[in-house]
Amino acid sequence: MDKNILSKYGFEFENSGSKIKYSIYHKEIPLDLSFEMKKVLEYLLWYVPNINSIQSHKNELVSSLNFENFVFGIIKNHMELKNKDVAFLEYIDPKIVNFYSDEIYIESQKLILTKQEDESKTDALLRHVRNSIAHGNFNIVENLLIGFDYNERSNDPDKCTAIFKIFPQNLLKGLSSLNEEITSEMLAQVALQRTGYHVERYKNHGNYPKFDLYVKKGNRRYALEIKKYENYKILPHSEAEKLIKNFSKITKGITPVLFINTSLLKDETKEKLKKEKVIILDVKNINKMLDNRDILKEIDDLC
Repeated sequence: MDKNILSKYGFEFENSGSKIKYSIYHKEIPLDLSFEMKKVLEYLLWYVPNINSIQSHKNELVSSLNFENFVFGIIKNHMELKNKDVAFLEYIDPKIVNFYSDEIYIESQKLILTKQEDESKTDALLRHVRNSIAHGNFNIVENLLIGFDYNERSNDPDKCTAIFKIFPQNLLKGLSSLNEEITSEMLAQVALQRTGYHVERYKNHGNYPKFDLYVKKGNRRYALEIKKYENYKILPHSEAEKLIKNFSKITKGITPVLFINTSLLKDETKEKLKKEKVIILDVKNINKMLDNRDILKEIDDLC
């Protein structure tokens, strides 16, 4: 096979180490699995977020296209994958399928996945892994989970939509971090830290207003509040007034910052917040900061 077939994506095929022959068809029925591996497969089959399972819970950030690189980067780190181990393609060449079909190098992990138009990278990974297990297109080789996902439940190499070769325990480590690391608070913290800010929990005292994060850089000081309103398309007047009242009590010398989906805010609410010298950060702003652009300073300088 042409090893340069995925080179434009930065992907590198394995070419050294221990290579073992295997079959995707299970010789023992059912598979003779360790207790730990059985639990891993059960979790990946029913409990991962955002899949078609009644046991699955929703995670908004995991499915967000705006922050898919942030989320997938966390999962990838927990899985101990490097960029050379991952490729997202529109189509998987049958030559690639054949390369992994009968024998594999057991030391390295690889992900070769297709992704639907409105699907995040992490959602694509979890969907493909779940489909592979549910349809039986997988096997365990030396604690390595090797699997394929196909359209139309066939094993036609021309209809393969995913190939993965992973240590599944590492994927579970990433999934267990969802509630701790893949949160709006962590997203804001990482974005700020990438642009040189010191970030810590805001220390509330007495009757002073409560905020989520205290942020500083040089002589600049900020109090950041993260707001998610999943039940509102437009923020009601009463909720908007609560925000404005809270920000109006901010300690002198500290600039209030609101991290919110700006589509929730009416123009009159935005204007009232601006009068209170409140800086509004939205999805686009946070993404710019994740790309190391200090948009907070830029907005502050214009105020």
